[in-house]
Amino acid sequence: MNGQGTNRMADDAHRVYADAITAQLGERVTNLGRRQTDLEAEMGAGFKGTDTAVSSLANETRTSIAALSTNLAQRTSLSGRHWA
Repeated sequence: MNGQGTNRMADDAHRVYADAITAQLGERVTNLGRRQTDLEAEMGAGFKGTDTAVSSLANETRTSIAALSTNLAQRTSLSGRHWA
């Protein structure tokens, strides 16, 4: 009976250990899933922010180029009158 009791204790200890490992693994998988979901949300927000910043930069560049073109056209017009 002692042999059986010892085997049972070893089996129980093994099962508890296996369950603890399984529980730890399950928790890690769950946490990784949550982290991935959080990362996807953060990346989405980051890309939206980047898109907004790039759009703003593009609009500012267009405005600056248009102003520069107007300024150059006015200078050309004025210098043409001056020499005429």
